[in-house]
Amino acid sequence: MIKVVSFDVWNTLLKINVLIESIAHEISKLAGIDNDYVLATIHNIREELRKLRREKKIPVDQILEFSQEMLSESLNIDVEIVKKGIARAVLHVDKNELVFNDAKRVLEKLKSNNTLKIVVLGNVMFWPSSYTRLLLEKCGLAKYIDKQFYSDEIKTYKPFPEAFRKPLEYYGVEPSEAIHVGDSVIEDYKGALESGLYAVLVDRSSDKELQKDGDRGFIINSLLHLPKVLNNLSTIVK
Repeated sequence: MIKVVSFDVWNTLLKINVLIESIAHEISKLAGIDNDYVLATIHNIREELRKLRREKKIPVDQILEFSQEMLSESLNIDVEIVKKGIARAVLHVDKNELVFNDAKRVLEKLKSNNTLKIVVLGNVMFWPSSYTRLLLEKCGLAKYIDKQFYSDEIKTYKPFPEAFRKPLEYYGVEPSEAIHVGDSVIEDYKGALESGLYAVLVDRSSDKELQKDGDRGFIINSLLHLPKVLNNLSTIVK
């Protein structure tokens, strides 16, 4: 049976673009540069960093400082402005805009099942995991989560198997007793499958509610369909 359900945070539970837009706004105000330019620069650097991270070209203990320095150099501003802008964005971002409307409902439902452990497994870029923890508290989601695992704390990141093993080792369960839920095909979905877990890809652009993909994969267009996936697995996984 499934004993651990792990969730990605950004674009699974919380909307990454809402926070990034807030960060761009705050940095733009502090530095006196065009907001759209800052926003486009952040998005471009994110994609470049994700590629470098997957290729293991950035040590996990350097990703936070590396990403902040890269942004400051690209914008030609002091890194302190980047740090201050991110901190202000976390303080000021609208929690009602930040959280997906299906996130709280599904976490609350899963939490009512006393046999499940609900965890977060997230990568870090631009801001430390402590900020993400604060935002999950701010949005009222943290109370449904038993434990949070982040790359700057566990010293590894998705999609590598070492990251997916951390929650399993903590709770003493096998990969076949866990399922990971996320929006990234490479970092969440394929990473979980290649690590031996069941995996759910959240594709909110799909017009199909629930699709089965191979022996251990599922694709849903809303977190609200996750309980159905778990119910199906309960009849298969013993």
